[in-house]
Parts: sequence; structure tokens; C-alpha cells
Amino acid sequence: MGDDEHAVQHREAAPHPRPPADDAAAGTSAPPGTRCEWVRALGQVSGLMLALREAEADGATPPDPLAGGLALRAWSGLTRPVLRDPDRITLPDARPEELALVARSARVLATSLCRWRVSGVVDLVTAVLREEASVHECEPERLVAQVARLHGVLSAPDAVSAGVVWHALDDEPEETPWTT
Repeated sequence: MGDDEHAVQHREAAPHPRPPADDAAAGTSAPPGTRCEWVRALGQVSGLMLALREAEADGATPPDPLAGGLALRAWSGLTRPVLRDPDRITLPDARPEELALVARSARVLATSLCRWRVSGVVDLVTAVLREEASVHECEPERLVAQVARLHGVLSAPDAVSAGVVWHALDDEPEETPWTT
């Protein structure tokens, strides 16, 4: 066997929204997590996006895609349909371009946060993250993780994957068989 036979080909990851048919096949249209957990997570991320937009309105210039309300509009487009039914939460058909913008936003937030943790320099994004984390009584990393979590659930290819993504941020991780 040559080296080429063992080579792994990597493709750029692109968000693929889960089609509603997958939910029907799995027997459920509800995403993982409780309504309370979804409302909390959506509120945290929405608060963060709104705070970034407010900082921009006050004259600051956040990096793309957080500038010009682009990330906020994409976030709103993705999540507005999630809470349409007051009795239950259902996942909407997510638009790939909105998913991509939210993914880029999560990367920008994470990069800024890492830069602050390493260098101690607070930029606009980090300042807003820290302030919003204080409001929600959590660490800034938790807010960034919530953005990634919700993006992951909304772009999961199936209900099982959505569940794995959702529960990755649980406070009490499940015990795995290989831990002692």
C-alpha cells in the first residue's frame, strides 16, 4: 500500500442545515434541550449580539462580520423561527448564508477572547464579551461556546448530531466508560 492510499482528504467544512425530513424520520421535530435552556441560550447570544451592535452605534468599529449589524441580522434570521410556537421549540430551515455568518462570528469572538487571555489586551469585542458575561453571571468563554453550540445544533445533519452538540456544553458531562 502506498502513502496515497492512506491519505485523508479534507474538505472545507460548510454548514449544512438539517432538512425537516430528517426530524420526521427520527420521530421528532424538537431540538435537544428544554425550552428553558433554549430561552437562556438564545437570550445570552442575542444579548451579546445586541451589545456589540450598541457599541457600534456608540462609535466603535467591531471587526467583520460583527460590523454593520451583519451578524445580528443573521442571528435574528436563524433564531426568530425557533421560538414561533409558544408551546414548543422547533428547528427552522436555516439559510446556509446565515449559518456561515454566525460561524464566522463565533470564530471572531473566540479569536478575540484568546488574544485577550494570552496578551491581556482588551479590544472592543473582548470588552463587550466581558461585560455581557458579567450580566449573565458566567465566563466570557461560556458566551462564545453558546454561539458555537446554537450554530452547531442549527446546522447539525441529524437529530443525533444535534443532541451531541447540545450536550457538549452541559455543566455535568456524562461519564464515559473509559474514565475512572
